[in-house]
Amino acid sequence: MNWMQLTWPMLASASLIVAIAHVVIWIARPPQKAHLALSLAAVSVAALALLELAAYRTVVPAELATYLRWMHLAIAVMVLSLLYVLHHWFGYGSTRIVVAAAATRLVALALNFMVGDNLNYLAVTEVGRSVWMGVPISHPIGETNPSVLVGQISNALVLVYVGQTILHALRNPSKDSRAALIVAGSWFLVIGIMVVSTLLMIFGLPRPPLIAAMGFLLVVVTTSYCLVSELIRSQRMVVELQASELRRLRSEQEVATERASLAHLSRVTTLGELSSSLVHELNQPLTAILSNAQAAQRLLRREPSDMAEIHEILVDIIDNDRRAGEVIGRMRGFLRKEPYEHAPLAMNEIVTDCVRMMRSELHDQRVTVHLDLAPDLAPCMGDRVQLQQVLVNLIMNACESMQSSKEDHVVSIRIRTRASEDGVLTEVIDAGAGIPEAMLEQIFAPFETSKATGMGMGLAVCRTIIRGHGGSIQAENVAPHGARFFFNLPRHG
Repeated sequence: MNWMQLTWPMLASASLIVAIAHVVIWIARPPQKAHLALSLAAVSVAALALLELAAYRTVVPAELATYLRWMHLAIAVMVLSLLYVLHHWFGYGSTRIVVAAAATRLVALALNFMVGDNLNYLAVTEVGRSVWMGVPISHPIGETNPSVLVGQISNALVLVYVGQTILHALRNPSKDSRAALIVAGSWFLVIGIMVVSTLLMIFGLPRPPLIAAMGFLLVVVTTSYCLVSELIRSQRMVVELQASELRRLRSEQEVATERASLAHLSRVTTLGELSSSLVHELNQPLTAILSNAQAAQRLLRREPSDMAEIHEILVDIIDNDRRAGEVIGRMRGFLRKEPYEHAPLAMNEIVTDCVRMMRSELHDQRVTVHLDLAPDLAPCMGDRVQLQQVLVNLIMNACESMQSSKEDHVVSIRIRTRASEDGVLTEVIDAGAGIPEAMLEQIFAPFETSKATGMGMGLAVCRTIIRGHGGSIQAENVAPHGARFFFNLPRHG
């Protein structure tokens, strides 16, 4: 057994391994058809290597002619597959040229089976023997087939297309330029050797033995290397993008958590400011409960007891207890720190709940609230507590603005709801000092405030909440004095 009998089967085996690897990649990633085309090219190289090895050993002209005929089938499949890979991957060359090269190769393949013994010879008349690196090999001798020029035209077109790819890669450096130069360069070398070998055969000059399999294996291996490198690079980018997206999501989650904590702190601060009014709000029903209970005790000590009056007293106790429970329930809901749940809400109900919760505060500050609530409004999708927080903040700001206004006789707030083009508009209009012109643009920015003791976070939290609900909030001055804060929420459904 000589070295050629070892090397050519190894070439075939290596080609099949490359083919199997790229078939597996294509199965895992069906859209990447370049891997399927490269696997076909690798199988063709394996077949070409085995045909070459058989041709080297034969001494019968007819057998050698048959081997040459089937070699052209393997070469055609390989050229078409690699052209697809090169054009699909880079696409630097002319589409017309690559189509012409592929069509010419198909014509040459047809002539290979229709004219003469094969594309190279009309007839192989005898088998020549020569020694190459110590190994005797066979080569064909016979009448040249004119159809071989069709195959050379295809080779020339391939060389032009590959040359275009190389020039484009040199003139336009990019991440793909290095791969284009490696793949196209190996193509140019192999096709160039094939053209020279054929010309030597046509003119009857000495030429090297059939080594197409070795050359095309070089092309397949370099293309495979670049494709796999590109696959690894793209996979690495995918992993990096996923990691980046995960970091972004974690960052957004942390920001959302901080915003929720800030909103909760703002609600706690707001209830702190309302504490005296809430105490008064609770004190009334609790005092009534105590008085009714004492009255019931006195009635029970009488003989006979007035059961009808005792029943009325118990009804009053129940009503006052329910009223106190509602006040406590509103405070607990307003103070809760739980994951927010968006659900369909009626904006009018939220307005009336807020006014009811702030009733004592508004009474103490001698502020009158006028409600102008449009009927039959579409529900909004949102969180009740967060939207209550927005309204309470706007109402308290309006109260403070009017308390600091020189127009002491004007102490009314108007709250209005109405349908907008895409949702529900809610307005809080006061008759206070208004917003300084210099602050109109950044009134909702953090730490921007016109109050001497304010932190400037209330309106910023309001804007964050409204934006989180997919809405918008704005402010403007109204004539002759006062300010108008309004926010729009998209309707549900």
